[in-house]
Amino acid sequence: MRINYNASAMRANNALNVADNRVAASLQKLSSGYKVNSAKDNPSGYAIGRRMSAQITGVTTATQNAKTGISVIETADGALTEVHDMLQRMNELAVKGETGTLTTADRKMLDQELQQLKNEVARIARDTEFNGQPLLDGSFDLRGYTNDLTIKVGYYSDEVLDKVYTIDSLTVFYDEDGKIDLDKTKDAFVPGNNFPKGAQISSVGENCFTITDSKGFEITLDIPNKEVIRSSNANVEVLSCSKPLPAADGDYVINSLEVTYDANGKLDTTTPPVFAPGNNFPADATASYDGNMVKITSPTDDPDFEMYIRVPENGVANQTQDVAPNVSISYTENEVSYKNLEIDITGIGAMDTQIGANEGQILEIRVPTMTLQRLGITGAEVTTEDKSADANVAIKGAIAYVSDARSRLGAYQNRLEHTVGSLDITNENMTASYSRIMDVDVSEEMTYYTSQQVVEQAAISMLAQANERPSQVLQLLQ
Repeated sequence: MRINYNASAMRANNALNVADNRVAASLQKLSSGYKVNSAKDNPSGYAIGRRMSAQITGVTTATQNAKTGISVIETADGALTEVHDMLQRMNELAVKGETGTLTTADRKMLDQELQQLKNEVARIARDTEFNGQPLLDGSFDLRGYTNDLTIKVGYYSDEVLDKVYTIDSLTVFYDEDGKIDLDKTKDAFVPGNNFPKGAQISSVGENCFTITDSKGFEITLDIPNKEVIRSSNANVEVLSCSKPLPAADGDYVINSLEVTYDANGKLDTTTPPVFAPGNNFPADATASYDGNMVKITSPTDDPDFEMYIRVPENGVANQTQDVAPNVSISYTENEVSYKNLEIDITGIGAMDTQIGANEGQILEIRVPTMTLQRLGITGAEVTTEDKSADANVAIKGAIAYVSDARSRLGAYQNRLEHTVGSLDITNENMTASYSRIMDVDVSEEMTYYTSQQVVEQAAISMLAQANERPSQVLQLLQ
Protein backbone atom coordinates (compact mmCIF):
# COMPACT_ATOMS: atom_id res chain seq x y z
CA MET A 1 0.00 0.00 0.00
CA ARG A 2 1.29 3.48 -0.89
CA ILE A 3 0.32 6.92 0.35
CA ASN A 4 2.44 9.31 -1.82
CA TYR A 5 0.95 8.34 -5.15
CA ASN A 6 -2.58 7.01 -5.40
CA ALA A 7 -2.48 5.30 -8.79
CA SER A 8 -5.97 3.92 -8.40
CA ALA A 9 -7.39 7.40 -7.86
CA MET A 10 -5.53 8.71 -10.91
CA ARG A 11 -6.95 5.92 -13.07
CA ALA A 12 -10.45 6.57 -11.76
CA ASN A 13 -10.02 10.32 -12.36
CA ASN A 14 -8.89 9.77 -15.95
CA ALA A 15 -11.87 7.52 -16.55
CA LEU A 16 -14.13 10.19 -15.04
CA ASN A 17 -12.67 12.90 -17.32
CA VAL A 18 -13.21 10.73 -20.40
CA ALA A 19 -16.77 9.96 -19.39
CA ASP A 20 -17.47 13.62 -18.58
CA ASN A 21 -16.16 14.75 -21.99
CA ARG A 22 -18.36 12.22 -23.73
CA VAL A 23 -21.39 13.33 -21.74
CA ALA A 24 -20.62 16.99 -22.56
CA ALA A 25 -20.26 16.22 -26.30
CA SER A 26 -23.48 14.24 -26.26
CA LEU A 27 -25.26 17.12 -24.48
CA GLN A 28 -24.04 19.55 -27.18
CA LYS A 29 -25.40 17.32 -29.93
CA LEU A 30 -28.75 16.87 -28.20
CA SER A 31 -29.12 20.58 -27.41
CA SER A 32 -28.08 21.81 -30.92
CA GLY A 33 -29.67 19.03 -32.93
CA TYR A 34 -26.48 18.66 -34.98
CA LYS A 35 -24.29 15.59 -35.13
CA VAL A 36 -21.38 17.70 -36.40
CA ASN A 37 -20.94 20.92 -34.40
CA SER A 38 -17.32 21.64 -35.22
CA ALA A 39 -14.61 20.38 -37.52
CA LYS A 40 -13.18 18.07 -34.85
CA ASP A 41 -16.45 16.12 -34.68
CA ASN A 42 -16.09 14.97 -38.30
CA PRO A 43 -13.54 16.92 -40.38
CA SER A 44 -14.61 15.63 -43.81
CA GLY A 45 -18.31 15.67 -42.92
CA TYR A 46 -18.03 19.25 -41.64
CA ALA A 47 -16.40 20.43 -44.91
CA ILE A 48 -18.99 18.61 -47.04
CA GLY A 49 -21.83 19.97 -44.90
CA ARG A 50 -20.68 23.60 -45.16
CA ARG A 51 -20.38 23.28 -48.91
CA MET A 52 -23.80 21.71 -49.19
CA SER A 53 -25.28 24.41 -46.95
CA ALA A 54 -24.01 27.10 -49.34
CA GLN A 55 -25.44 25.15 -52.26
CA ILE A 56 -28.84 24.82 -50.57
CA THR A 57 -28.91 28.55 -49.82
CA GLY A 58 -28.00 29.31 -53.44
CA VAL A 59 -30.71 27.00 -54.79
CA THR A 60 -33.28 28.65 -52.52
CA THR A 61 -32.30 32.10 -53.79
CA ALA A 62 -32.29 30.84 -57.39
CA THR A 63 -35.86 29.63 -56.89
CA GLN A 64 -36.85 33.13 -55.76
CA ASN A 65 -35.07 34.59 -58.81
CA ALA A 66 -36.95 32.26 -61.14
CA LYS A 67 -40.27 33.21 -59.56
CA THR A 68 -39.37 36.89 -59.95
CA GLY A 69 -38.56 36.20 -63.61
CA ILE A 70 -42.05 34.74 -64.02
CA SER A 71 -43.48 37.94 -62.53
CA VAL A 72 -41.47 40.03 -65.00
CA ILE A 73 -42.82 38.01 -67.92
CA GLU A 74 -46.38 38.22 -66.61
CA THR A 75 -46.01 42.02 -66.34
CA ALA A 76 -44.72 42.33 -69.90
CA ASP A 77 -47.31 39.93 -71.30
CA GLY A 78 -50.10 41.76 -69.50
CA ALA A 79 -49.07 45.00 -71.18
CA LEU A 80 -48.79 43.26 -74.55
CA THR A 81 -52.33 41.95 -74.13
CA GLU A 82 -53.54 45.55 -74.29
CA VAL A 83 -51.21 46.31 -77.21
CA HIS A 84 -52.66 43.32 -79.04
CA ASP A 85 -56.21 44.50 -78.42
CA MET A 86 -55.39 48.01 -79.64
CA LEU A 87 -53.73 46.68 -82.79
CA GLN A 88 -56.84 44.62 -83.51
CA ARG A 89 -58.94 47.78 -83.19
CA MET A 90 -56.49 49.67 -85.41
CA ASN A 91 -56.77 46.91 -87.98
CA GLU A 92 -60.54 47.25 -87.87
CA LEU A 93 -60.25 51.01 -88.44
CA ALA A 94 -57.87 50.46 -91.37
CA VAL A 95 -60.28 48.01 -92.99
CA LYS A 96 -63.12 50.51 -92.55
CA GLY A 97 -60.97 53.22 -94.06
CA GLU A 98 -60.46 51.22 -97.25
CA THR A 99 -64.10 51.27 -98.26
CA GLY A 100 -65.15 53.85 -100.84
CA THR A 101 -68.42 54.68 -99.12
CA LEU A 102 -66.75 56.87 -96.51
CA THR A 103 -66.37 60.60 -96.82
CA THR A 104 -63.25 62.55 -95.95
CA ALA A 105 -64.87 63.61 -92.68
CA ASP A 106 -65.63 59.98 -91.85
CA ARG A 107 -62.03 58.96 -92.40
CA LYS A 108 -60.83 61.92 -90.34
CA MET A 109 -62.80 60.62 -87.36
CA LEU A 110 -61.41 57.12 -87.90
CA ASP A 111 -57.91 58.53 -88.09
CA GLN A 112 -58.34 60.46 -84.84
CA GLU A 113 -59.05 57.23 -83.00
CA LEU A 114 -56.19 55.50 -84.78
CA GLN A 115 -53.70 58.18 -83.75
CA GLN A 116 -54.85 58.02 -80.13
CA LEU A 117 -54.39 54.26 -80.14
CA LYS A 118 -50.89 54.69 -81.57
CA ASN A 119 -50.08 57.17 -78.80
CA GLU A 120 -51.28 54.71 -76.19
CA VAL A 121 -49.17 51.92 -77.69
CA ALA A 122 -46.16 54.25 -77.51
CA ARG A 123 -46.98 55.14 -73.90
CA ILE A 124 -47.26 51.49 -72.86
CA ALA A 125 -43.93 50.73 -74.54
CA ARG A 126 -42.35 53.64 -72.71
CA ASP A 127 -43.94 53.33 -69.26
CA THR A 128 -44.31 49.59 -68.61
CA GLU A 129 -41.84 48.87 -65.81
CA PHE A 130 -40.87 46.22 -63.29
CA ASN A 131 -39.00 47.31 -60.18
CA GLY A 132 -38.35 50.69 -61.84
CA GLN A 133 -36.87 49.18 -65.00
CA PRO A 134 -38.58 49.71 -68.39
CA LEU A 135 -39.49 46.42 -70.05
CA LEU A 136 -40.81 47.17 -73.53
CA ASP A 137 -38.65 50.06 -74.74
CA GLY A 138 -35.80 47.82 -75.86
CA SER A 139 -33.84 47.87 -72.58
CA PHE A 140 -33.86 44.05 -72.48
CA ASP A 141 -33.74 43.26 -76.18
CA LEU A 142 -30.63 41.88 -77.87
CA ARG A 143 -28.38 44.61 -79.24
CA GLY A 144 -26.30 45.06 -82.33
CA TYR A 145 -24.34 47.88 -83.92
CA THR A 146 -23.12 49.02 -87.32
CA ASN A 147 -20.18 51.09 -88.47
CA ASP A 148 -22.56 53.68 -89.99
CA LEU A 149 -24.17 56.18 -87.63
CA THR A 150 -27.26 56.44 -89.83
CA ILE A 151 -28.08 52.71 -89.67
CA LYS A 152 -29.24 50.96 -86.49
CA VAL A 153 -29.74 47.27 -85.79
CA GLY A 154 -33.42 47.11 -84.91
CA TYR A 155 -33.93 43.39 -84.42
CA TYR A 156 -32.35 40.01 -85.02
CA SER A 157 -33.61 36.50 -84.39
CA ASP A 158 -32.16 33.99 -81.96
CA GLU A 159 -30.81 32.03 -84.93
CA VAL A 160 -28.38 34.86 -85.77
CA LEU A 161 -24.96 33.93 -84.34
CA ASP A 162 -22.78 36.43 -82.50
CA LYS A 163 -20.54 37.60 -85.34
CA VAL A 164 -19.68 40.62 -87.45
CA TYR A 165 -21.64 40.42 -90.72
CA THR A 166 -20.54 42.46 -93.71
CA ILE A 167 -22.68 43.88 -96.50
CA ASP A 168 -20.30 44.46 -99.40
CA SER A 169 -22.65 46.90 -101.08
CA LEU A 170 -26.25 48.03 -100.82
CA THR A 171 -28.34 50.73 -102.43
CA VAL A 172 -31.66 51.58 -100.84
CA PHE A 173 -34.10 52.91 -103.44
CA TYR A 174 -37.16 55.01 -102.65
CA ASP A 175 -40.26 55.43 -104.77
CA GLU A 176 -42.05 58.70 -105.47
CA ASP A 177 -44.01 58.37 -102.20
CA GLY A 178 -40.83 58.10 -100.14
CA LYS A 179 -41.27 54.38 -99.47
CA ILE A 180 -38.50 51.83 -99.87
CA ASP A 181 -38.72 50.05 -103.21
CA LEU A 182 -38.38 46.37 -102.27
CA ASP A 183 -37.61 44.96 -105.72
CA LYS A 184 -34.88 47.46 -106.59
CA THR A 185 -33.33 47.39 -103.12
CA LYS A 186 -33.41 43.59 -103.05
CA ASP A 187 -31.50 43.41 -106.34
CA ALA A 188 -28.89 45.89 -105.05
CA PHE A 189 -28.06 43.84 -101.93
CA VAL A 190 -24.66 42.10 -102.03
CA PRO A 191 -23.98 40.15 -98.80
CA GLY A 192 -20.43 39.58 -97.60
CA ASN A 193 -18.72 37.77 -94.72
CA ASN A 194 -20.68 35.45 -92.40
CA PHE A 195 -24.08 35.87 -94.07
CA PRO A 196 -25.66 32.45 -94.69
CA LYS A 197 -26.12 31.25 -98.21
CA GLY A 198 -29.40 32.49 -99.63
CA ALA A 199 -29.64 35.55 -97.38
CA GLN A 200 -31.61 38.32 -99.08
CA ILE A 201 -33.79 41.32 -98.35
CA SER A 202 -37.22 39.77 -97.95
CA SER A 203 -39.34 42.69 -96.76
CA VAL A 204 -39.28 46.41 -96.12
CA GLY A 205 -41.18 48.61 -93.69
CA GLU A 206 -41.21 52.17 -92.50
CA ASN A 207 -37.55 53.14 -92.66
CA CYS A 208 -36.32 49.58 -92.28
CA PHE A 209 -35.59 46.43 -94.25
CA THR A 210 -35.24 42.80 -93.18
CA ILE A 211 -32.62 40.28 -94.28
CA THR A 212 -33.62 36.61 -93.97
CA ASP A 213 -32.80 33.12 -95.16
CA SER A 214 -34.82 29.90 -95.15
CA LYS A 215 -33.59 28.67 -91.74
CA GLY A 216 -34.80 31.38 -89.36
CA PHE A 217 -31.95 33.87 -89.88
CA GLU A 218 -33.41 37.38 -89.63
CA ILE A 219 -31.85 40.83 -89.18
CA THR A 220 -33.83 44.07 -89.40
CA LEU A 221 -31.89 47.28 -90.01
CA ASP A 222 -33.39 50.70 -89.28
CA ILE A 223 -32.38 53.37 -91.77
CA PRO A 224 -33.21 57.07 -92.16
CA ASN A 225 -36.25 58.10 -94.13
CA LYS A 226 -35.87 59.06 -97.77
CA GLU A 227 -34.51 62.47 -96.84
CA VAL A 228 -31.18 61.08 -95.73
CA ILE A 229 -28.70 63.51 -94.20
CA ARG A 230 -25.10 62.36 -93.89
CA SER A 231 -22.11 64.05 -92.28
CA SER A 232 -18.47 63.70 -93.33
CA ASN A 233 -17.40 63.79 -89.66
CA ALA A 234 -18.45 61.00 -87.29
CA ASN A 235 -18.48 63.44 -84.36
CA VAL A 236 -21.24 65.47 -85.97
CA GLU A 237 -24.63 63.81 -86.41
CA VAL A 238 -27.21 65.81 -88.33
CA LEU A 239 -30.58 64.85 -86.89
CA SER A 240 -32.86 66.89 -89.12
CA CYS A 241 -33.01 69.72 -91.59
CA SER A 242 -36.14 71.67 -92.44
CA LYS A 243 -35.28 71.94 -96.13
CA PRO A 244 -33.83 69.54 -98.67
CA LEU A 245 -30.68 70.58 -100.48
CA PRO A 246 -30.97 70.56 -104.28
CA ALA A 247 -28.39 68.15 -105.67
CA ALA A 248 -27.10 70.76 -108.13
CA ASP A 249 -26.04 73.01 -105.27
CA GLY A 250 -23.67 70.50 -103.71
CA ASP A 251 -23.30 69.87 -100.00
CA TYR A 252 -23.91 72.02 -96.96
CA VAL A 253 -20.51 72.94 -95.54
CA ILE A 254 -19.71 73.93 -91.95
CA ASN A 255 -16.45 75.87 -91.81
CA SER A 256 -16.28 75.55 -88.03
CA LEU A 257 -18.51 74.97 -85.03
CA GLU A 258 -16.91 75.83 -81.70
CA VAL A 259 -18.39 74.56 -78.43
CA THR A 260 -17.18 75.03 -74.85
CA TYR A 261 -16.74 72.37 -72.15
CA ASP A 262 -16.99 73.02 -68.39
CA ALA A 263 -14.64 71.96 -65.59
CA ASN A 264 -16.00 68.42 -65.73
CA GLY A 265 -15.45 68.10 -69.46
CA LYS A 266 -19.20 68.26 -70.12
CA LEU A 267 -20.82 70.40 -72.78
CA ASP A 268 -21.37 73.89 -71.38
CA THR A 269 -24.73 74.86 -72.84
CA THR A 270 -24.65 78.21 -71.02
CA THR A 271 -21.95 79.42 -73.42
CA PRO A 272 -23.41 79.86 -76.94
CA PRO A 273 -21.68 77.93 -79.74
CA VAL A 274 -19.72 79.87 -82.34
CA PHE A 275 -20.79 78.92 -85.87
CA ALA A 276 -19.09 79.76 -89.16
CA PRO A 277 -21.38 78.76 -92.05
CA GLY A 278 -19.98 77.61 -95.37
CA ASN A 279 -21.51 76.73 -98.74
CA ASN A 280 -25.30 76.69 -99.08
CA PHE A 281 -26.05 77.81 -95.53
CA PRO A 282 -27.97 81.09 -95.24
CA ALA A 283 -25.50 83.94 -94.83
CA ASP A 284 -26.82 84.95 -91.43
CA ALA A 285 -27.13 81.41 -90.06
CA THR A 286 -26.46 81.29 -86.34
CA ALA A 287 -26.19 78.48 -83.80
CA SER A 288 -27.75 78.07 -80.39
CA TYR A 289 -28.45 75.23 -77.98
CA ASP A 290 -31.72 73.33 -77.80
CA GLY A 291 -31.10 70.98 -74.89
CA ASN A 292 -27.82 69.25 -75.73
CA MET A 293 -28.35 69.70 -79.48
CA VAL A 294 -27.05 72.53 -81.60
CA LYS A 295 -29.81 74.32 -83.49
CA ILE A 296 -28.85 76.30 -86.60
CA THR A 297 -31.35 78.91 -87.81
CA SER A 298 -31.49 81.91 -90.13
CA PRO A 299 -33.28 84.91 -88.57
CA THR A 300 -33.72 87.00 -91.74
CA ASP A 301 -32.29 85.37 -94.90
CA ASP A 302 -34.37 82.21 -94.59
CA PRO A 303 -36.60 82.24 -91.48
CA ASP A 304 -37.88 78.74 -92.32
CA PHE A 305 -34.41 77.17 -92.26
CA GLU A 306 -33.72 74.94 -89.26
CA MET A 307 -31.09 72.25 -88.73
CA TYR A 308 -30.44 70.17 -85.62
CA ILE A 309 -26.97 68.76 -84.96
CA ARG A 310 -25.72 66.47 -82.19
CA VAL A 311 -22.12 67.13 -81.13
CA PRO A 312 -19.85 65.32 -78.61
CA GLU A 313 -21.03 65.95 -75.06
CA ASN A 314 -17.60 65.21 -73.54
CA GLY A 315 -14.44 67.11 -74.27
CA VAL A 316 -11.37 68.74 -72.74
CA ALA A 317 -12.27 70.51 -69.50
CA ASN A 318 -12.42 74.32 -69.62
CA GLN A 319 -11.63 74.47 -73.31
CA THR A 320 -13.38 75.62 -76.46
CA GLN A 321 -13.09 73.12 -79.30
CA ASP A 322 -13.94 73.19 -82.97
CA VAL A 323 -15.97 69.98 -83.28
CA ALA A 324 -16.89 70.41 -86.95
CA PRO A 325 -14.01 71.81 -89.01
CA ASN A 326 -14.83 71.76 -92.73
CA VAL A 327 -17.66 69.25 -92.39
CA SER A 328 -19.71 68.42 -95.47
CA ILE A 329 -23.38 67.51 -95.11
CA SER A 330 -24.95 65.67 -98.02
CA TYR A 331 -28.66 65.40 -98.63
CA THR A 332 -30.16 62.57 -100.72
CA GLU A 333 -33.77 61.85 -101.57
CA ASN A 334 -34.13 58.99 -104.05
CA GLU A 335 -31.45 56.47 -103.17
CA VAL A 336 -28.65 55.90 -100.68
CA SER A 337 -25.66 53.62 -101.23
CA TYR A 338 -23.55 51.87 -98.62
CA LYS A 339 -20.21 50.09 -98.99
CA ASN A 340 -18.60 47.61 -96.58
CA LEU A 341 -21.34 47.99 -94.01
CA GLU A 342 -20.40 46.01 -90.88
CA ILE A 343 -23.12 44.65 -88.59
CA ASP A 344 -21.82 43.64 -85.16
CA ILE A 345 -24.23 41.15 -83.59
CA THR A 346 -23.31 41.14 -79.89
CA GLY A 347 -25.84 38.66 -78.49
CA ILE A 348 -26.07 40.73 -75.31
CA GLY A 349 -28.77 42.91 -73.81
CA ALA A 350 -31.27 40.32 -72.52
CA MET A 351 -32.26 40.22 -68.85
CA ASP A 352 -29.94 37.76 -67.08
CA THR A 353 -31.87 35.70 -64.52
CA GLN A 354 -29.74 33.62 -62.14
CA ILE A 355 -31.52 30.27 -61.96
CA GLY A 356 -28.79 28.20 -60.32
CA ALA A 357 -26.52 28.25 -57.29
CA ASN A 358 -23.31 28.48 -59.33
CA GLU A 359 -21.76 31.09 -61.57
CA GLY A 360 -23.01 31.14 -65.14
CA GLN A 361 -26.25 29.28 -64.43
CA ILE A 362 -28.46 31.94 -65.97
CA LEU A 363 -31.44 32.25 -68.27
CA GLU A 364 -31.42 35.22 -70.64
CA ILE A 365 -34.94 36.62 -70.94
CA ARG A 366 -35.29 38.62 -74.13
CA VAL A 367 -38.12 41.17 -73.99
CA PRO A 368 -38.69 42.47 -77.54
CA THR A 369 -38.89 46.19 -78.28
CA MET A 370 -42.44 47.46 -78.69
CA THR A 371 -41.95 51.00 -79.98
CA LEU A 372 -44.04 52.31 -82.87
CA GLN A 373 -40.98 52.20 -85.09
CA ARG A 374 -40.31 48.55 -84.27
CA LEU A 375 -43.97 47.71 -84.87
CA GLY A 376 -43.76 49.55 -88.19
CA ILE A 377 -46.81 51.75 -87.63
CA THR A 378 -45.20 55.13 -87.01
CA GLY A 379 -46.76 56.69 -90.10
CA ALA A 380 -49.98 54.66 -90.16
CA GLU A 381 -53.06 56.71 -90.98
CA VAL A 382 -56.47 56.16 -92.56
CA THR A 383 -57.16 59.55 -94.12
CA THR A 384 -57.42 58.08 -97.65
CA GLU A 385 -58.18 54.70 -99.19
CA ASP A 386 -54.57 54.16 -100.23
CA LYS A 387 -53.20 55.12 -96.83
CA SER A 388 -55.77 52.88 -95.17
CA ALA A 389 -54.59 49.98 -97.33
CA ASP A 390 -50.97 50.68 -96.37
CA ALA A 391 -51.94 50.93 -92.71
CA ASN A 392 -53.79 47.63 -92.98
CA VAL A 393 -50.63 45.88 -94.19
CA ALA A 394 -48.45 47.55 -91.55
CA ILE A 395 -50.83 46.79 -88.69
CA LYS A 396 -51.10 43.13 -89.68
CA GLY A 397 -47.31 42.98 -89.59
CA ALA A 398 -47.36 44.58 -86.14
CA ILE A 399 -49.90 42.03 -84.91
CA ALA A 400 -47.68 39.20 -86.17
CA TYR A 401 -44.67 40.77 -84.43
CA VAL A 402 -46.51 41.12 -81.09
CA SER A 403 -47.85 37.56 -81.41
CA ASP A 404 -44.33 36.25 -81.94
CA ALA A 405 -43.06 38.26 -78.95
CA ARG A 406 -45.81 36.95 -76.68
CA SER A 407 -45.15 33.41 -77.87
CA ARG A 408 -41.49 33.80 -76.91
CA LEU A 409 -42.41 35.23 -73.50
CA GLY A 410 -44.82 32.34 -72.94
CA ALA A 411 -42.05 29.88 -73.73
CA TYR A 412 -39.79 31.64 -71.20
CA GLN A 413 -42.53 31.44 -68.58
CA ASN A 414 -43.08 27.72 -69.16
CA ARG A 415 -39.36 27.12 -68.91
CA LEU A 416 -39.11 29.10 -65.67
CA GLU A 417 -42.00 27.19 -64.14
CA HIS A 418 -40.20 23.93 -64.91
CA THR A 419 -37.04 25.51 -63.51
CA VAL A 420 -38.81 26.28 -60.23
CA GLY A 421 -40.05 22.68 -60.03
CA SER A 422 -36.57 21.32 -60.71
CA LEU A 423 -34.98 23.63 -58.13
CA ASP A 424 -37.56 22.61 -55.52
CA ILE A 425 -36.72 18.93 -56.06
CA THR A 426 -33.00 19.67 -55.93
CA ASN A 427 -33.47 21.66 -52.74
CA GLU A 428 -35.48 18.83 -51.16
CA ASN A 429 -32.93 16.13 -52.00
CA MET A 430 -29.91 18.21 -51.04
CA THR A 431 -31.53 19.16 -47.73
CA ALA A 432 -32.19 15.48 -46.99
CA SER A 433 -28.56 14.65 -47.78
CA TYR A 434 -27.34 17.55 -45.65
CA SER A 435 -29.53 16.34 -42.80
CA ARG A 436 -28.04 12.86 -42.95
CA ILE A 437 -24.57 14.35 -42.59
CA MET A 438 -25.22 17.08 -40.05
CA ASP A 439 -28.34 16.24 -38.02
CA VAL A 440 -28.17 14.05 -34.91
CA ASP A 441 -30.34 10.95 -34.48
CA VAL A 442 -31.92 11.97 -31.18
CA SER A 443 -33.05 8.49 -30.12
CA GLU A 444 -29.64 6.98 -30.82
CA GLU A 445 -27.82 9.86 -29.17
CA MET A 446 -30.11 9.74 -26.14
CA THR A 447 -29.27 6.06 -25.68
CA TYR A 448 -25.57 6.88 -25.86
CA TYR A 449 -26.01 9.83 -23.49
CA THR A 450 -27.75 7.66 -20.90
CA SER A 451 -25.03 5.00 -21.01
CA GLN A 452 -22.31 7.63 -20.65
CA GLN A 453 -24.11 9.13 -17.69
CA VAL A 454 -24.02 5.71 -15.98
CA VAL A 455 -20.30 5.40 -16.73
CA GLU A 456 -19.71 8.89 -15.37
CA GLN A 457 -21.58 8.17 -12.14
CA ALA A 458 -19.69 4.89 -11.74
CA ALA A 459 -16.40 6.74 -12.26
CA ILE A 460 -17.36 9.28 -9.60
CA SER A 461 -18.16 6.49 -7.13
CA MET A 462 -14.92 4.64 -7.87
CA LEU A 463 -12.88 7.83 -7.53
CA ALA A 464 -14.38 8.37 -4.10
CA GLN A 465 -13.46 4.79 -3.12
CA ALA A 466 -9.93 5.21 -4.49
CA ASN A 467 -9.44 8.42 -2.52
CA GLU A 468 -10.33 6.52 0.68
CA ARG A 469 -7.71 3.78 0.18
CA PRO A 470 -4.63 5.71 1.52
CA SER A 471 -6.46 6.37 4.78
CA GLN A 472 -6.52 2.62 5.44
CA VAL A 473 -2.75 2.78 6.05
CA LEU A 474 -3.48 4.44 9.43
CA GLN A 475 -4.76 1.12 10.73
CA LEU A 476 -1.25 -0.31 10.34
CA LEU A 477 0.17 2.46 12.55
CA GLN A 478 -2.06 1.70 15.53
